[in-house]
Amino acid sequence: MHIKRNLHSIDILVRTIIGATLVYLSFIDTGLFANDLVRWLLGLFGAINLVAAVMRSCPIYAMAGISTYRSQ
Repeated sequence: MHIKRNLHSIDILVRTIIGATLVYLSFIDTGLFANDLVRWLLGLFGAINLVAAVMRSCPIYAMAGISTYRSQ
């Protein structure tokens, strides 16, 4: 099974930074968010961004027909 790449390198970098930051703040340094639901939702959003960055493909972009990837 082949997943079509639709993320540019800059998009991947931004998703990795945002995802890692949200996962860290939500699950490791838990003092920033007082509400557990908000903390878990932001952590989940961060984890989804990390998965999309690793796969180099965003399912929401694919459904919308968006691609930031440009082949060299």
